[in-house]
Amino acid sequence: MLYFFIINRSEETSSESVFRVFVWAALFTIPTAIVEHLLAASVAKETFRESMFSSFFMIAPVEEFFKLLAVWVGAYRRSDFRSPMDGLTFAVTAALGFVAVENALYILRNGPATVWLRLFYATPGHILFSVMWGYSLGMARFAPSGEFFIVLRGFLLSVVFHGLYNSIVAYEPSKARINLVPMLAILLVVVIVQVRKLYRFFPYEDLGESILIACPNCGAYLPQSASVCSRCGASLSNIDPDSPKFCWKCRSQVSPNSTRCPRCYVRLKKRNPRKKIPPVLSEDAINT
Repeated sequence: MLYFFIINRSEETSSESVFRVFVWAALFTIPTAIVEHLLAASVAKETFRESMFSSFFMIAPVEEFFKLLAVWVGAYRRSDFRSPMDGLTFAVTAALGFVAVENALYILRNGPATVWLRLFYATPGHILFSVMWGYSLGMARFAPSGEFFIVLRGFLLSVVFHGLYNSIVAYEPSKARINLVPMLAILLVVVIVQVRKLYRFFPYEDLGESILIACPNCGAYLPQSASVCSRCGASLSNIDPDSPKFCWKCRSQVSPNSTRCPRCYVRLKKRNPRKKIPPVLSEDAINT
């Protein structure tokens, strides 16, 4: 978790939003358990084929959906979702909230010996699966179009990896501790590549070279001259003049008086103040 906070490009990630996502993810373990019970979803089926079907089409999509929903409800449309990297931060938070409850239930049911298996396998597994759709959430939040399909792509990828993880456990449980290591290692490499790509090369929408503001309603970045948010339609007429300002290129927070971004060093063009034209007085008014 600390790794994702350190690499986050945002000036700060709201601790309130992080806590909110964590709580929502923990609470969503309840409907997850109910749905899996109704579907009779289990890794330990009579045949390996049945276990695979349960893993890929029941357990994985249900659990990843409710973790994603925790981020969607707790942070996605809020104004403090300011960077694509926030998608990863909130996804990891949701994974930790979800797996914290799940780990507690496993320990209560199977005893303290389960702690180490959950700590070194299930917990990092949930985090790595969630990063798949967290990456997509970060991309979709700031993409000009195709939001649903961007998120869907990441969600399906997380389901595939989650289902594969469960299938490895079901195939030969006694050797799962060894067989899971290469899979988690490969997944970790994929995640690192995704993080670096998102951190360095995310294609922000071109909004011109002026200092940007953030919509107080949904957090979308907008030119200072905008009067209405292009994403949610909120009026910007009453926006606080002292609200945070951001770099047009890397979206880092900047001082209103800055001429260059302190992070990427591009020039920042300030909005020209509108000149107030004095009212034209009639001759009668002058005489009066």
